[in-house]
Amino acid sequence: MTRFTDRLKIMKSAFSRQVLGYATVPATAFIEVNYDCMLRCKMCQLWTADFKKERIGSRKILSLVEIKNVIDQYALAGVKNIFFIGGEPFSRKDLLDIIAYGKDRRMTCMTVSNGYLIREDLADRIVRSGLDLLAISIDGPDSETHDRVRGVEGAFDHAVKAIQRVNARKKELNADLPLIAIACTVSSNNFRNLPYMVDLAMSLDVRQLRFQYISVIGMDTVEQTNRMMGGDVVGKHNFVGIPPSYLVPKDEIVKLDEVLEEVRKRAGTEVECYLDPAFVTGDTRHLEEGTFPVWDCKEPWSRAYMTPTGDFMPCPMFPGYNMGNIRNNSFLEIWNSRRARDMRKRLSRGLPPICRKCCVVHSGNESTWKKLYRKLYPKG
Repeated sequence: MTRFTDRLKIMKSAFSRQVLGYATVPATAFIEVNYDCMLRCKMCQLWTADFKKERIGSRKILSLVEIKNVIDQYALAGVKNIFFIGGEPFSRKDLLDIIAYGKDRRMTCMTVSNGYLIREDLADRIVRSGLDLLAISIDGPDSETHDRVRGVEGAFDHAVKAIQRVNARKKELNADLPLIAIACTVSSNNFRNLPYMVDLAMSLDVRQLRFQYISVIGMDTVEQTNRMMGGDVVGKHNFVGIPPSYLVPKDEIVKLDEVLEEVRKRAGTEVECYLDPAFVTGDTRHLEEGTFPVWDCKEPWSRAYMTPTGDFMPCPMFPGYNMGNIRNNSFLEIWNSRRARDMRKRLSRGLPPICRKCCVVHSGNESTWKKLYRKLYPKG
């Protein structure tokens, strides 16, 4: 009887999520604090004038008071974790005030930075803020590689010194936080150098290293996705227009096993290495075509994404789809609004092409209930 009751609960939950599009309060939320960045990365359009013009236009980004109000709503709803992202988040002068406010509300706070602005004074404030995780983006083990990818001379030195300064201040204050990780976007520019990234991490006393494959999105993928979804759901995407030459070429992919084995060997038990699923599926077509093993998606059900102007989008792949704005409605009203539920119901019937290019999910398996739902409600 208990087993039947449990199964009935699962069916009821699946019906609510897939058929009706409802979602429980997410554990994690992402807040884009700005679209400002001093680097000129080759694999990103965010720093361009057109990007900011189309994404923000004449609107004002959320103030410190407004973001604090959002954090209050998150805390009251039950959200536990917040990622503060950009742009370069630290180009926003009040970022650490925002983080400290989140910590006061007993939330886990994380951010990703290029490290360019982290001097001694900022390193001190970062440690004192209570920030839980600081990920520094480094795309090569030396300045030649990293600076070429990031488009600004000196970017590598700034990133390395940022880590050194924060680590030094942690020791001085006898602090355990923030944990520091290195985030590396893998492309044709640095594929052979991945083992040396492990050496760099160890030299900087960094114990977490994430290798994420580059996301390259063509206009044909955007057009197919918009047609399938019945509108401009993609909007201005920061990974559209990246040259396909940034994908790892076939003559390099044949060395994949050799490169990954050397990464594991050098990392040992000292450095925790996250390898993008695209590298470990055994299907090299993902690397050749720039796709990921994404068969299902839980993002619009499990994480909240808010832009600098207060718009909520289902996920980073659909920035053109606005589920509601925090200046007009509360978080909980937006989270299960008609717009939000319509998007979830549509994605339950099948994923459009851009989801195979996802910069977040990178892998996913279909649930039994979703397979059944797609039989009953085919793509339309």
